[in-house]
Amino acid sequence: MADLINALSTAELVEYAKNEFGEDETQMKKDVDSLLQWIDKSPHLQSIRKDDAFLRVFLRGCKYSLERTKEKIDFFFTVRGSCPEFFADWNPALVNVKTVINAGIIIPLRGYDKQGRYVLLLKPGNLNPSTSKLEDLLKCNMMLTELAMRDNAQAVLKGVSIIQDMSGMTAGHASLMSASLAKKITTIFQDAYPNKPKAIHVLNVPGIMESLLTLMNSLQKQKMRDRQHVHPKGDYSKLVEELGTDILPKEYGGTNGILDEHREFWKTEVVKNADWLLQQTKYKTDESKRPGKPRSHADLFGIEGSFRKLEID
Repeated sequence: MADLINALSTAELVEYAKNEFGEDETQMKKDVDSLLQWIDKSPHLQSIRKDDAFLRVFLRGCKYSLERTKEKIDFFFTVRGSCPEFFADWNPALVNVKTVINAGIIIPLRGYDKQGRYVLLLKPGNLNPSTSKLEDLLKCNMMLTELAMRDNAQAVLKGVSIIQDMSGMTAGHASLMSASLAKKITTIFQDAYPNKPKAIHVLNVPGIMESLLTLMNSLQKQKMRDRQHVHPKGDYSKLVEELGTDILPKEYGGTNGILDEHREFWKTEVVKNADWLLQQTKYKTDESKRPGKPRSHADLFGIEGSFRKLEID
């Protein structure tokens, strides 16, 4: 990671964790050991990740609360078993996966912004709504994000900035979204993953997409709504001001190469890491062994199936 723009050294990250969060290595090791003991005693969690680096990500994301960390880990792996449309078949060779990756719909940028945050660029308008499903886009989003966050201590400690460029989105894209799917997406990103975006920059919103944006906002917690910034169409001045020119590609007023270069990098990376990606799909709870009552799809998402297709004006 050392060659990345605005990357901090391991020593700098250790110092940041200590000063910013009061992280103590001795206590961290004790907490990791406690989590491992809890996992060993939980019959439904025997097929989950339990490596040291992974557990540390959840502890940090849960502000070092052991009970909150346990809840988050349990929910994270329960969701993975309950939503195969997102978490199964992470195979870069599959046509539907390759199509989304090649389209450059999800592009982690090579480096960090001027605040040290990792930057993910989303361009959902690049999806062809007549040939691809929104579930494919979301699956690839999770695949690429988890790959980009792998061993990425700076992204965990400093956070992530998301750029959502909605240019090119049409009524065809909006028709792929239902309110129940929107609820499921929001629940997964807000409640399953340990790290929340520090900022979400929404660019180039077409009029046709305003209803969808309103729906997604209504499902988010207030803290997340407060972190969202909708920029005037075609105006990247505030984006540059917030993130800095050195992390942004030329298309957005920066100096960090062009989008195609970032896209080509990740096209290669997913193929190189195919085995790792496929391994991630095996990590999930075994609900048949959960003490008490197994958690159903309805337990996780509540309103699933109770909404009709989203109507777009």
